[in-house]
Amino acid sequence: ILMRVLRNDMARYNSDDEEEDMDDLGWKVLHGDVFRFPPHKSFLCALLGCGTQFLTLAVGIIVMAFFDLFNIHNHGSMATAAVMLYALTSCISGYVSSRFFRALDGHRWAWNIILTSALFSLPFFIVWSVVNSVAWYNQSTQALPFTTIFLLMLVWLFAGFPLTVIGGISGRNHGDVFNPPCRTKNIAREIPVMSLLHRLPVRMLIGGFLPFSSISVELYYIFSTLWGRQVYTLYGILLLVFVILVSMTICLSVV
Repeated sequence: ILMRVLRNDMARYNSDDEEEDMDDLGWKVLHGDVFRFPPHKSFLCALLGCGTQFLTLAVGIIVMAFFDLFNIHNHGSMATAAVMLYALTSCISGYVSSRFFRALDGHRWAWNIILTSALFSLPFFIVWSVVNSVAWYNQSTQALPFTTIFLLMLVWLFAGFPLTVIGGISGRNHGDVFNPPCRTKNIAREIPVMSLLHRLPVRMLIGGFLPFSSISVELYYIFSTLWGRQVYTLYGILLLVFVILVSMTICLSVV
């Protein structure tokens, strides 16, 4: 009975009669707008690609630390592994971004690949340059020398960016335009005025507070390792907390 009702609804939604939709109530009124493509396709796809890359990077670093592949007395080993993994996983960001961009019927795929490659690396390089320049000026030992900076730029130019382009071309060739199960209306439905609890700042606050509360205790030990003299070795607990964080974020995204 349920499948029969769904088939009848889908057949009615795909028809050209606009007057039949006036009888819908509740969530059914969204069928003509829920599959509408967003206005900023390239930026959304670049965010999805970079997010997938960082998710893969975080899983790789935590799993490698869980199996004791890093020397706890060498604090630079994890940073070196993070840089190399970031460069090698650039193909994932390019593939995911281009595939979603193709599904959203995007056309400027070359600009999408460039945006995906520079969305994180360019702001990070600007902020890091200011911080490193201040460290240089104060003659701090935390400042990276020019040779290390030059090597990092070579890694991004000859590994990170080319892999992003290769992944983008592969995602564009393997992706297809998304065909929604029901048609989208030509005129977007007007969004009603929302209450205070449903507005964007409140949702951003709640959406950030709940995942942060699930990892706040573990963050204390991580920051003590970064800025103190303690050595962090509880990578099994960190992996468990990371799974909790991802699960909490997924649940909040669905809600």
